[in-house]
Amino acid sequence: MESRSRQANSAAAAVIASVVMLVTLAIVSVTAPVAAQQAAPVILHTSTEQIPLRTYAEMMRAGFLRLAYGAAKDIPTVTDVSYFRCSLTGWAPRGVLVSSEEFFASEYAERRLIPLVIRPMAVSTVSARAVDLESPERIAQLRKAVKVPEGGDRSYFFLILSSGDVTRYYPFRIATPQRF
Repeated sequence: MESRSRQANSAAAAVIASVVMLVTLAIVSVTAPVAAQQAAPVILHTSTEQIPLRTYAEMMRAGFLRLAYGAAKDIPTVTDVSYFRCSLTGWAPRGVLVSSEEFFASEYAERRLIPLVIRPMAVSTVSARAVDLESPERIAQLRKAVKVPEGGDRSYFFLILSSGDVTRYYPFRIATPQRF
């Protein structure tokens, strides 16, 4: 009689452990996408992939940019740009800035501001599209305007996000198409 109650208790314990494990897995599978979204609030969408923009720069009093978060090796290089998705609460996209590598050292570096078309997607998420970044010819013109040598490997594009008095510049590069 005593062995039957032990078996019943063991079976009940096994069922409870299984239920706890299933509930834990369900919670993890639901919160994982949310955590991934929160980890990358600024996403650059290309025609084939989504790249989180984590590195950002801030303007110094002297008039040039300094990387405030991340490193130069973390700046992505893409082949094309479709749009940006920004879900950083309290921050709004203001434009895309084009400049050369000189912008990290001199206030006199040439720069051009590209306007954005912004569309709300959710309560605190917007998509931003820069039409000028969709044309390779226009990208070449912008590089020439900011005095980047042929090839454009020293040009930078910055998605500008603003929150009140604070502005962040999220850098990325666009690869120059190979000519055959």
